[in-house]
Amino acid sequence: MEGLVLLAIMLFSFGPEIARAQLATANHARIELLSEESSFRPGQTLWVGLFFQLDSGWHIYWQNPGDSGEPPTVQWALPKGFRAGAIRWPVPIRLGSKTVVDYGYEGQVLLMLPVQTPPNSSAARTSIGATVRYLVCREICIPARAQASLDIPVAKDTATHFSVSRELFQKTRALFPRAAPSAWKISVASHRDEFIISVEGGSASPTALFLPLDSDVIENSKPQTVESTRHGFSITLQKSTLLEKPVSTLRGVLVLEPGLAYRVAVPVLPR
Repeated sequence: MEGLVLLAIMLFSFGPEIARAQLATANHARIELLSEESSFRPGQTLWVGLFFQLDSGWHIYWQNPGDSGEPPTVQWALPKGFRAGAIRWPVPIRLGSKTVVDYGYEGQVLLMLPVQTPPNSSAARTSIGATVRYLVCREICIPARAQASLDIPVAKDTATHFSVSRELFQKTRALFPRAAPSAWKISVASHRDEFIISVEGGSASPTALFLPLDSDVIENSKPQTVESTRHGFSITLQKSTLLEKPVSTLRGVLVLEPGLAYRVAVPVLPR
């Protein structure tokens, strides 16, 4: 993915304050479990991430894969008292053309999440493990399974000690969709076979795009019409032919331009 720079992410143990990661390689993808911190304090939120490096032309999927595919899933092996949060998904790209369009990632991507550590941890170091199941696709899709682990020590002081992966985590955060500006007024109208998103207070380029968070809500392969209005802009989406019941809330990501995307969750009103 653009914006992610390949760093020196192989972490070797040069001392007790360096986290050690195990690299997993399977089916056109290399996966490494990384930590933003090189050590942790008990009770601290620890940021970890699954770093996918994909062969050229191959891709994995976003949380809503689109017309085909499946997103990666993770089964965590955590020490007692540790709790893993939800994956934070960077903005994906559109994959495919014509009648089948998916959402996912090419090249490389970090899927990061918070891990809450217990306040009473007494071990000198701890190990975090992940079993990852995913589809990696090009002309064909290959189901894959990989295991990765991370060994990280407890900090000897109260300072935060960052690992060599710190920059990768920071760059990934810049790729998250952000909250829409408070001055915007966003509404969604349902009209026959279309959803119309109206934004007052903002402006968009003709290439603005809505990425649905829920499957089978819109026709992913159909063009989205962007129009300027008196007070902002609108985007017209074609409803999915697989839509079985009315949508009460339209959820997704509104991409105005590369690097500028907003989270959307708006009640749908009849027009």
